Order: sequence, then structure tokens, then C-alpha cells
Amino acid sequence: MHRDKINIINLVEKKNPSLTRFAVSLFTVFLFSGALAVKESIAGEVWVANMKGANVQIIDTGSNQVVKTIATGAGAHNVTFSPDSKLAFIANLGTGSITIIDTMSKEILADVKTDTKAHDVAVSPDGKIAVVCNVGAGNVTFIDVATKKTLHTMATGKKAITAIFSPEGDKVYVVNAGDATISVVDVKTYEISTTWTGAKGAMAIKPTGDWGQLWLTAPAENKLLLLNPKTGAVEASIDVPGEPHGLVHSPDGKTVYVGQRELGQIAMIDTASRKIVKTAAIGKRTDMMAISSDGKTVYVAVRDENKLAVVSAADLSVTIMIDADGETHGVAYRD
Repeated sequence: MHRDKINIINLVEKKNPSLTRFAVSLFTVFLFSGALAVKESIAGEVWVANMKGANVQIIDTGSNQVVKTIATGAGAHNVTFSPDSKLAFIANLGTGSITIIDTMSKEILADVKTDTKAHDVAVSPDGKIAVVCNVGAGNVTFIDVATKKTLHTMATGKKAITAIFSPEGDKVYVVNAGDATISVVDVKTYEISTTWTGAKGAMAIKPTGDWGQLWLTAPAENKLLLLNPKTGAVEASIDVPGEPHGLVHSPDGKTVYVGQRELGQIAMIDTASRKIVKTAAIGKRTDMMAISSDGKTVYVAVRDENKLAVVSAADLSVTIMIDADGETHGVAYRD
């Protein structure tokens, strides 16, 4: 194929050298334009929710610049993407609602009322159901993603704060920070099948990549709890001083990064030894965090400084502090 193209170009050149030079020039422009387009598409996006700003800001990770700000609702708190990253769900504490945004067009598709102090959103593995934790009401609201309509609201426990779906999508685990419990809810029947012991003030619950364990922050105890995902039993704990808050696993599962909110720093934990191997000061009130898909960069909300810290995952050095828009809180990354 390649030799045939060369032969055609040589033939055209003999008959019309000017046309050949024009074609080559056009091809060169196309080639480099395509290369630039590919380069630009490599960078991901970090979405940052600002409570006082009542908005979500989109930051291009290639330039570390805010490229768009979208007004959502008062107390914009946490950001969740659908499994295919085509939709963003912003939980708005102040308006008791979630804002659903098309991540490609950056257009708002719907604002769905839930209940008092919508705090966080979990989306089912198939992307069909969203569950909103309403921390002020102690309940969760199920939403049909296709129609953007509420399906059901049910009580789980005091300060229902965050949730995750099981890999099969048949169960949702709701963390009740006030009761220090975890409600295991059957998605089809909307019934609590069992209740596990959780942690007072728990803010994050994250599964390991193979779902071998659930990692739960226990800020009142200054610990991380490692739970059996089938029984809820605590299999191990890790001491993390300074009110552990946000938490992310590295893509390879070898490292966990935890925000130590009271100390204004983050900790790097080796998952094999279950030891803190490094800490670094970041800023006042380190809050939620996200990690890039290649595992090289951690993005940390610094709430009291209205900043997003861009941090090297390798050594916790701060690359840059990006200005956000007022009481920065939720952070999510997408390619």
C-alpha cells in the first residue's frame, strides 16, 4: 500500500510538479494538525466543586488552567462521574439537589431535587441508577439516570454521607457517619438487607481494585479500617493521625493516599505493609482528592485556601496550587 502511494505521487510529479508540492504541503499540515489534536486529547480533566462558589470548575490537566466554570447549586459539594465518564453528577448541599452535566458538551442536563443536604452521589456499574446520599435527612434517593427522575427515597441512618455500589450493581453500601454504621441496601427491593458497624464521621469508603477489601476512613479514631466486603468485619486498621478524610487508591493498588484534614497534609500508605511511608504538608484543611488514570498525579482540595493542589504521586511534592472559587471540596478526574 505504501509503495503504491509513492508510485502515484511520482507519476503525478512528472505530470504536474506544482500540484505535487501543494499536495505534500497539504498532507504535512494535516499530519501536524492531527498530531497536535492527539497531543491535546491526551490531557485529562479535573472537576472541582466549590461550596461558596456554588459551581464546578473544570481544569485541563495539561495546562493546569481552569477552562470552564459551571454554576450548579448552593453548597456544590462532591463530584461523581458515570462509569463511562459521559455524565457528571454534582451534589449540592445548599439546594438539596444534584446537577447532572454532559461532560462532552459541558451543558447542564437536569437539576434533580432530592432531600436535605445532598452530599454525595454513587452511580451503578451499568450507569442506569444514581444514588444520592442526603446527609441532612439521613436518607438516600434513587434516581433513574435516563429519565433524570427520582425513583425512591428511603431512610438508612443518621448522616447518610457517601455510598458505593457492589460490582454487580445489586447492592449499594451507604455510610451513615452519624450512626457509625453501613447500610447494605438491595437495589431492587429498596430494603436494607443488613447493617454493619462503620465509623463515626466516616467520609470515604473505597474498594480495592479486586474488591478484596473496603477501605473506610474513621476520623474520630484517627484510623483507616479495612473491611471484608462480604461480611463487613474489620480485618485490619491503620493509624492515620489528623482526621483522615479523602482517600484514593493508586491504579496499581500498591499505594493509598489519604488526606489528613486537621494537619493540612496528606499521607502515602504502602498497601502491602499497611504503613505510612511518607507525609507532606499541603495546605489548610486538605479535603477530598482524586488521582490521574496513570497514577502519577494526585489532586487535593485545600478547602480553607480555596485551592486545588496538584501533587506528584511519587514523592508528594506540590507541582502547582491552582486557584479555585470558594471553599473547594469535591474533586474528580476523567480522561
